[in-house]
Amino acid sequence: MSWLRGLALAVCVSLLSAAPGLAQSGEPEAARVGLVIGNGAYPLSPLAGATADARTVAQALREGGFDVVTAEDASGPALQDAIAAFSARLRHGAQAVVFYSGHAVQQRGRNFLVPVDMRLRSPAEIGRAAIDLDLLLDALIVARPASALVVLDASRDNPWQADLAGPSKGLLATDRMEAISVMFTTAPGRTQADRGNPAVDEWVKAIRTPGLDMQAALARTRDAVARQTRRAQQIWTSSEPPAGLIVTPVARPAQIAQTNRAVIPLPPPESPAARQDAYELSFWESIRSSENPAEYRAYLNAYPDGRFAALARTREQQFAARQNAAATPPAPAPQPAPPTASVREPPRAPVPPPAAPTARTLRDCDDCPELVAIRPGSFEMGANELYEFEKPVHTVTIRDGFHMGVREVTFDEWDACVDQGGCSHRPNDRGLGRGKRPVTDIHWNDANAYLAWLSTRTGKRYRLPSEAEWEYAARGGTTTTYPWGATLVKERANCVGCNEPTRRQAVETGLFPPNGFGLYDMAGNAAEWVADCWSDSYRATPRDGSAFTAPGCRERVLRGGSFNNDPRYLRSAARFKYEADVRFFTNGFRVVREP
Repeated sequence: MSWLRGLALAVCVSLLSAAPGLAQSGEPEAARVGLVIGNGAYPLSPLAGATADARTVAQALREGGFDVVTAEDASGPALQDAIAAFSARLRHGAQAVVFYSGHAVQQRGRNFLVPVDMRLRSPAEIGRAAIDLDLLLDALIVARPASALVVLDASRDNPWQADLAGPSKGLLATDRMEAISVMFTTAPGRTQADRGNPAVDEWVKAIRTPGLDMQAALARTRDAVARQTRRAQQIWTSSEPPAGLIVTPVARPAQIAQTNRAVIPLPPPESPAARQDAYELSFWESIRSSENPAEYRAYLNAYPDGRFAALARTREQQFAARQNAAATPPAPAPQPAPPTASVREPPRAPVPPPAAPTARTLRDCDDCPELVAIRPGSFEMGANELYEFEKPVHTVTIRDGFHMGVREVTFDEWDACVDQGGCSHRPNDRGLGRGKRPVTDIHWNDANAYLAWLSTRTGKRYRLPSEAEWEYAARGGTTTTYPWGATLVKERANCVGCNEPTRRQAVETGLFPPNGFGLYDMAGNAAEWVADCWSDSYRATPRDGSAFTAPGCRERVLRGGSFNNDPRYLRSAARFKYEADVRFFTNGFRVVREP
């Protein structure tokens, strides 16, 4: 995954200062980050050692130089805030360790972490009250750490599993993930008593060993637990973590820092030359598979005489020639460029005049998405205020009109595709209901299968919008931060902080006012796939409204934010990247139909 200037898909929910039970330390840019959660104060099934174990793990990580986010006896919102704070610290190439000690349940193929305040009366409430483990794992997947380990000390009998979630026990095995290993303190589908469990103690001893790589630490833990329990308890891991994750570095005598609590080994010093060499290698590794000439130019600007300079020049020329060979649209006629949008900017006259919210709509079949015509026009795409990958603000001319889905594709519309054999994946509604709610848990390839089926059925060409078409439509003729103005307005979208109380789930489409083009939920509810490959900036992207593509790209773009994001991710210019073949419970799409 190319990083350079990108941002991992945000799951940040609230400011750290507002998170009860949440503590933090260090700087957010740290290359070694940790999340430690200890939940023991369950009224129905308390765990005696959970918080003590969590404190021990947190101390070990801090001594190893990790920036650690912690939560103890956390409610549902506090758990989400802790995950959000940890996610915000993740950076491409970071080393990460997560430790959770508490209760968990499995339901419908997913593991859920149980907050201490969870009160359940029906199975449907598990998806709302418990915290989906995928929320945490997804943040790691998108961030692409160099090496990460997630330790789940949660395979215990509890009163929720048998009564509400079904007959299964323990935790459900997780899939293998690149650079991310998940460790259970006992095998999937099995449980372990709260007391007499040596797994955490042995793992902590192993990671406190100076210079011991996590692969070796896990092997040492596995052997010790098997020996002590006479193989009755088996440590399980989804895969081995990549080499290089060492919690406690080897200390030299002159580098031992004495404190009143512990002897803290400090990492050995690096020479400036060694650091520079490491930076260059990291930069090259992040772009070596790219087919974007701008990324090789960025490397050459930083390291004109670098060890890969000759290869970078060759690839820059090769891929630039390929881009130039593609059809280049004529430059748009010169016109005054309006100033870039900012949170302080007052609304300006829309360009072009927006269609009325009551614009005439059409459908190509009874269960096809409702469409509205979007007229051609020019607009200023992007933003210069927050993130590099939203820059630069640039003029885009949409030369051809198109029809766009008035709403996000719903479960009803998706299920029609499944029922008629056009789509193979029937996503889980997480117990929230289907109907007019936007279909979610859809990856980019799923969306395109639906569009192919719809095109065949109607004889019209349906596709995903390009990123430029999507932003043009989302703005609805405005130049402000949000379609409705420069600042957040309550009850205009479904997000964290947009409503009282916060819903934290998708709602039926069309509950909030439409934008100037008559489109609903362009901000919030479900995040929406678009056609483009991810680009780290707009410097090399088309200016004619077409999609940015690159051969073999795996990262695609999501727009609009979701019910699980805070308002900054609902800005018209906000953009995200995600693996095209990975499903997530916030992600859906809407259609474009060519005239």
